[in-house]
Amino acid sequence: MGISPEFSQRRERFFSILDDNSIAIFTSNDVGIMSNDVDYYYRQNSDLYYLSGFIEPKTVLIFEKSEEGTKFTMIVPPRDPEFETWNGRRSGVEGAKENFDANESYSNENLEEVLSDKLPKYGKVYYEVGRSDKLDSIILELITKAYKKKRSKTLGPHILVNSTSIVEKMRTKKTQYELELMRRTNEISIEAHREAMKSTKVGMKEYELEAVYMYHFYKNGARRPAYTSIVGSGVNTTILHYIENDDTINDGDLILADCGSEYKYYAADVTRTWPANGKFTDPQNEVYQIVLDVQNECIEMCKPGIKFKEIAGYSVKKLTEGMVKLGLLEGDVDKLIEDKKYRRFYMHGLGHWLGIDTHDTSRISLMESTLEPGHVFTIEPGIYIPEDDDIVEKYRGIGVRIEDDILITENGHENLTGSLEKTVDELEKLLS
Repeated sequence: MGISPEFSQRRERFFSILDDNSIAIFTSNDVGIMSNDVDYYYRQNSDLYYLSGFIEPKTVLIFEKSEEGTKFTMIVPPRDPEFETWNGRRSGVEGAKENFDANESYSNENLEEVLSDKLPKYGKVYYEVGRSDKLDSIILELITKAYKKKRSKTLGPHILVNSTSIVEKMRTKKTQYELELMRRTNEISIEAHREAMKSTKVGMKEYELEAVYMYHFYKNGARRPAYTSIVGSGVNTTILHYIENDDTINDGDLILADCGSEYKYYAADVTRTWPANGKFTDPQNEVYQIVLDVQNECIEMCKPGIKFKEIAGYSVKKLTEGMVKLGLLEGDVDKLIEDKKYRRFYMHGLGHWLGIDTHDTSRISLMESTLEPGHVFTIEPGIYIPEDDDIVEKYRGIGVRIEDDILITENGHENLTGSLEKTVDELEKLLS
């Protein structure tokens, strides 16, 4: 069967970054128990998948770099006829070599033996502590033993570095292979959003719209959402991570749907806000247009060489100006920003990295990054107005967020979700 050459190319880049005389170790996610003997749908550790394409649990990857060269080892679950009868086929030790290009492969039953042989040969260990208690114990015990061997022929492991520090830097810049998958997951999400808008009826439940998203994700090969879907109506639009999705959609409500698919491990993250009855009220339109204008202006700023915090700062300034215009805030705009008064109505950042994870490469600050070709991230300004007594009554309970997925290109940017309707006229026409 074989695996895409993309994964071997990633490993080559990874090896080129690794220090000499070092070993890097990655472990899979644990299997989570949902109830009794029923497991949650399994998803692989993103870094392990990124470097191998391997999706089975109870797996460890080992990367060795020495004077003799580099070596890629996979420690995997062995073939087991009884297990496979109940739960499906495994690749096994031979499959790891034949289909995933491992130089060496072993059964995970021999994990401690393999690590005991390999790890003492290297001075630096790249490993993410805290992902596996069992593996933490083995590795830290071996490092401790090496410290105590004062007369060892080799220095042994004495430096421990988080392995994700290298992989996340690699993951911030997407290859053409990755961009093809990201364009596809966004196409799927665009179709799902459009069909959800068309399906909207006053009186239906929020979860009925969520079901439309799930149907179109699955129908198009995205086997799971990239995150728990947010489908809020009415005042629920003002709750940033509203996931109950069980209220009735009433006449005059806005609907805020933040829903994205995951296709072959790549995430889309898309938000649209629209009126349940097909027509924005004047107050809804006022708030919506401020958010839309800010989003469009921020997207236009996206190009190589600009720091993301410049774009984020612009969003804060323009949204604060909009809040003053609406009467939500009073006073000098710069002073309101300095005192963070805007955070009552805009309490999150402008965007985040996007890729294999919805909040991709979270240890690398997008805010402090200078944009480069291959970067993919979201632009998602919003205004969320609570139902408090001190707020202009006509705006109470209105929440608006508009989110698109942006790719930085050599000459500017590409809006991966730009074909999805978002102007007031476009939305009202689609809803009619």
